[in-house]
Amino acid sequence: MKKILAVCMTALLIFVLLPSGEARAELPKGKTIAVLVKGTSHAPLARSILIRALLDEGYKAVDEKQLERIRQNKAAILALEGNVEAIMALGRTFGFSILLSGSVAVPAPVRNEFGLFTATATVSATACTSSDARQIAAGSASAKEIGYTADEAARKAVEAATRSATASLLGKTPPQSADTARTTFLVIAPARSFSEAHALAASCRDSGASSASVARFAGGRAEIDVSYSGTARQLLAALLAKRPDLKEETVEGNTLRLFGE
Repeated sequence: MKKILAVCMTALLIFVLLPSGEARAELPKGKTIAVLVKGTSHAPLARSILIRALLDEGYKAVDEKQLERIRQNKAAILALEGNVEAIMALGRTFGFSILLSGSVAVPAPVRNEFGLFTATATVSATACTSSDARQIAAGSASAKEIGYTADEAARKAVEAATRSATASLLGKTPPQSADTARTTFLVIAPARSFSEAHALAASCRDSGASSASVARFAGGRAEIDVSYSGTARQLLAALLAKRPDLKEETVEGNTLRLFGE
């Protein structure tokens, strides 16, 4: 009896100590998802890839005609910035359960000495419930591609980045091999919108991280999962060099807390 009680207490303790998983929740199937993407002229391409991936995985997505009505609604712009009331209002008006908001960034492609163009694209996506605007999943990725024209290179980069971001969003990103010698860090910093949260993730990648994605955005704070080959202090120094608007608050283990000026 004592042995059974000990096993039960151990299981209970493990359950209590586990993280809530709110930021890691998967997209629920059976719920209708509206996909909105902002950014460059390649935003429709990213949206199409996102929707196709959702349908292929058995999710329900709002059709293009209904999406056009949603995009024309004044609340859509605010919803893409993470405005809680706008997300909830759109959900009530158009009857979807989840808003998948994305952004596409493609700097001007660069022509190399061989006459080819190199383009880099960054695609980020965040899923929120329309009932309370709670974030349930997020994914982001960058990709670099070469093309014979600037548009071809940009399009290929957007396609690759969108597929990688979608895989991350759906929890399908293959794990990194052990020999990469990279450590996972958590960067916590202020953010007023999803755009700022994803911009922080992009700054982490620009600082040398092999990957960085939004794990959670709530209450004016973003939590970024970062894979980096150096130490916490090295990551901090590289990130602050890229983001002079941020300052160190604390560094505890693999968690970096920052505050804005």
